[in-house]
Amino acid sequence: MNDLWSQYVQTSEELYRSRALRFHEGNKDLWLNALGARDNTDILEIGCGGGIFCHRLKHFLPSARITGLDFDTGHIVYARQKSAELGLECAFVNGDAIDLPFPDNSFDLCYSHTVLEHIPTEPFLAEQKRVLRPGGRIAVLSVRMRYSMPELIIGGENAEEQALWDKMHKAADGKCPRENVGGFELSESDYPRKLEEAGFRDVNVDFFNVIYYAPDNPTTPHERAIEQININRVHSFANIEKTLRMSPDALTRDEHQRLLAFINARFDTRIAQYERSEKQWDLTARMVLCATGIK
Repeated sequence: MNDLWSQYVQTSEELYRSRALRFHEGNKDLWLNALGARDNTDILEIGCGGGIFCHRLKHFLPSARITGLDFDTGHIVYARQKSAELGLECAFVNGDAIDLPFPDNSFDLCYSHTVLEHIPTEPFLAEQKRVLRPGGRIAVLSVRMRYSMPELIIGGENAEEQALWDKMHKAADGKCPRENVGGFELSESDYPRKLEEAGFRDVNVDFFNVIYYAPDNPTTPHERAIEQININRVHSFANIEKTLRMSPDALTRDEHQRLLAFINARFDTRIAQYERSEKQWDLTARMVLCATGIK
């Protein structure tokens, strides 16, 4: 186990808050039906990150016994702290997805979200089959970026801000220890095929779209609209944090502060536009593949 992912790929906060925008009260039934999640069952999430899906499931299914597993120690610490803050009883375990620290026949549902892309396929599926009870369900979810509206970062960078970004990224180029990130990507057709090869029956594949960012929609609650805008601020700050972790001297203290100020100004402007009902109609959506099977 290590903290490579939370230190260099996605911080716990940005992962938690961005996933919270995909899995909320308004689309609860969409996710529960896709996962096949039921109350009063034993549920395991593989690659739980900061724990948002576990927390939401526990909120929606209070009698379910929910466990989250992640290889990254930083994510597990964050998930446990969040559980305490929210008063939710979820178990979080630091462990390896291809060597699960659970006995055979332990769970009714095993699910993962954007994890299989980073892990060898056969042992990943075999371990979940081992820990599932007979009749248990696997759900493998994957965001298909080529069918999604791209990540949206509020525009309007001036020349100085862009120069600071360029300087920072140039200094950190080649220094990120990203082991196997995206190294096991599959085609859409491979997901159900691999489940069948792993011995799962009644394999099914489906797709659904999740609106990730649409603050100008009148159906988007005010609090969620503000968070949709702010999550891109969080991503920007996290990008700086991770890049400077790789190359601490990439920016001077003054340059760092100026870059933060530029970012804050852009997102503050977008929030002000939203509050004045000046619609920009900036949108982002995610197409999610969900492959399921039964042991």
